[in-house]
Amino acid sequence: MPQELQTSRYYLSAHPPAGHVRLVAPTGTRLEVARAYAVTRLGWIRRQQAKLQAQPRASTSNGRAITRMKTKWGGCSHRTGHIRLNAELVKKSRDLLEYVVVHEMLHLLGPTHGERFVALLDRYYPSWREARA
Repeated sequence: MPQELQTSRYYLSAHPPAGHVRLVAPTGTRLEVARAYAVTRLGWIRRQQAKLQAQPRASTSNGRAITRMKTKWGGCSHRTGHIRLNAELVKKSRDLLEYVVVHEMLHLLGPTHGERFVALLDRYYPSWREARA
């Protein structure tokens, strides 16, 4: 979650994980004026960046972390046994979440979407077609 500082005319924020800074200034503000404002807030910026960089991060290297994915709901590495889930799933229905989890778990048994995979889906999650829809 970004750390924020708002004054009546400017909005300054530092965003995780590295503490990248964003400054929103009123329309028509000259660049040098916006820069001067940011310089006056360097102490605040550095404190927020230090806080953000010190925060623990969830690990995604060993297949346990839910991750941000742009185009898929989930993924599975049959070879390593790691499953990845899209963080946006928490905003979706329980049926979709359940379907994606079962789908990816079944990829641990087989990497393709062949007849065996569909048979496993039918066996372990009979209503998978409705959930996927």
